[in-house]
Amino acid sequence: MSRVLCLLVASGCAAVTAVKLSSYEQGAEFDKCISNSDFQGKTLEDDITLIDRDANGCCPAGSVPGAKHYNSYVGAQVICGFKSDGTVATSTSTSNGVKTCTYNQCYVYKQDLSCVTGKQRLNGCCAEPSSCTTNSCGFETDCKNYAYNIQDINAANVEYCLTYHKNYKMENTADKTDDQADHKLQVDKLYVYTACAAPSPAATASGAVRAAASIAALLLALVTLQAL
Repeated sequence: MSRVLCLLVASGCAAVTAVKLSSYEQGAEFDKCISNSDFQGKTLEDDITLIDRDANGCCPAGSVPGAKHYNSYVGAQVICGFKSDGTVATSTSTSNGVKTCTYNQCYVYKQDLSCVTGKQRLNGCCAEPSSCTTNSCGFETDCKNYAYNIQDINAANVEYCLTYHKNYKMENTADKTDDQADHKLQVDKLYVYTACAAPSPAATASGAVRAAASIAALLLALVTLQAL
């Protein structure tokens, strides 16, 4: 069961919920905020804190809605800016000291890439910001990356990565109007450079079978020894 808390952010109180983004369907709409630390440090399988946006559509200080989609590239595992016509834009304005944010539609774009150590983070990177630069961020050999920053509402830098396979071409459809359908991002339509390869479900399953077989063999050996 998700736990609901109250998190103090700046001078206000925002509702928060703990959840794993792996529980979202691929391409699901996303209308919450993620703390900067969770976005840069957690994976799809980690519990993270989801934070409500304020009445003006902004994520509170210390959090982001995801990263703006960078045309032609696979990026963070939550991407924003999609307008109804498929174009991408975000904006923040200030009037009389009050900030208003337009993130347009955000979506969960699960990639779950393997890294040299561990798994890909929600920001699309394979390492913490201090250890992550362009083509030096802990990705496996065939996976290339760029490292960029977005900013939260208080102008704090938050890193995210763009990735592509070393043998790349443009994939899927150039027509932006088919990128969204049925309240989901159609990741097989998004026009991007060839993505880095995630572990296949079959490979994961076969690995689990091998592990189970190894355990069974060990138990059999122990029983045999006890019988001697």
